[in-house]
Amino acid sequence: MTILGPGDIVGLVNSTYAADLFVTVVAEFDIFTRLAQRDATTAQQLSELLEIDERAADVTLTYLAALGLLERLPDGAVRVTEPAEQYLRAGSSIDLRHYVRTVSTRQGCRQASQVLRTGQPASWEGDGGDWLDRMSENDFADSFSAAMNARGTYLGPALGEVLRDLGRSPAPEIQPTGDNRQAAPAEDPHTPVVHTPEVVHSAHDTTPVDHPPSVGWQAGSPPGVVGDGVTGEITGSVRKILDIGGSSGIYACSLVQALPGTSAAVLDLPSVVDFTRESIAARGLSDRVDVIAGDMFGDLPQGFDLHLYSNVWHDWDAQSIGKLAAASFAALPPGGVIVDHDMHLDDAKSGPLRQAEFSVRMMLMTVGKCYSTPELARILGPIGFEDIHLRPTTAGYSVVVARKPA
Repeated sequence: MTILGPGDIVGLVNSTYAADLFVTVVAEFDIFTRLAQRDATTAQQLSELLEIDERAADVTLTYLAALGLLERLPDGAVRVTEPAEQYLRAGSSIDLRHYVRTVSTRQGCRQASQVLRTGQPASWEGDGGDWLDRMSENDFADSFSAAMNARGTYLGPALGEVLRDLGRSPAPEIQPTGDNRQAAPAEDPHTPVVHTPEVVHSAHDTTPVDHPPSVGWQAGSPPGVVGDGVTGEITGSVRKILDIGGSSGIYACSLVQALPGTSAAVLDLPSVVDFTRESIAARGLSDRVDVIAGDMFGDLPQGFDLHLYSNVWHDWDAQSIGKLAAASFAALPPGGVIVDHDMHLDDAKSGPLRQAEFSVRMMLMTVGKCYSTPELARILGPIGFEDIHLRPTTAGYSVVVARKPA
């Protein structure tokens, strides 16, 4: 990979965790030898076969599919591809499992093995205590928030641009033809369009997004999901934004700068908010961005018409995301908008590679992972959200947007 932008540097860091997972499942679990004996395997079946946690099995299958070592089948199961058959299973003439084992004693591999077997997050960078426990420490919270702020400096402007475009004209009507749905080209690159281009696994920042926008499904779509004829349009104007778990406030600041006439508040832990206030003041936006100390799993403040979760949901399991989304639904006014800004997997959960690597890091260090749009729709739809769709931003990031009925 050639470094062409900040997202490539972040992606390179994330890839180190994924490489440790690859070494572990090959060297310790001999995953491809065992999967080659089966016609197809689901995450649940892999969990039982290897005696590992099912969340970890799910993330592992997505990552190996993104590498091209597994093929994702229409029913969601996977099977071994030719490269894995030729080079990573017992009995192959070029058996590279032996080479992989030469690095299998690395500390990262030992941590990956532990998480695979237990499902519990590893201690944060080996310092003792998981990420959530460490966030109660002011020094750690400041250091962590500074890291998130650095990332948000290049992600925030693209997020603001996409959310500024939410009220623009709807996407062209979808004309489904069998399983291959196409849409007329959109002039606005941020307009959600259903299309089926070849998925490019490039990680370079020069590509606005490295997986196709995901904006609706045909039969079997979860409740509330936008289907054919997607508009992706959020009605009403955004005036007040609540940035939940907003850390340094970089995203709230980006949004009020992109959306004239808006104001925002950042809700985060008491151990974080002093850093938040300093960061907002350094940007000269204290008059437009407030700070609220609190627990996002409690009742959320009312009076905001857009709730933003930026790089938050990947830290949590589906049940916890459901609690957060339900609290947002209760606090938002009719027509209010919920936005998940994150790295999202493609609908088939076959990648893209950068997102799959980040999902590995989240699986190892938190109780979460990266999610696909259909997975999030299965959470948001039953709560009552509608018009659920995805829009790309930059560097492999995207937003999943949904609306509370007016």
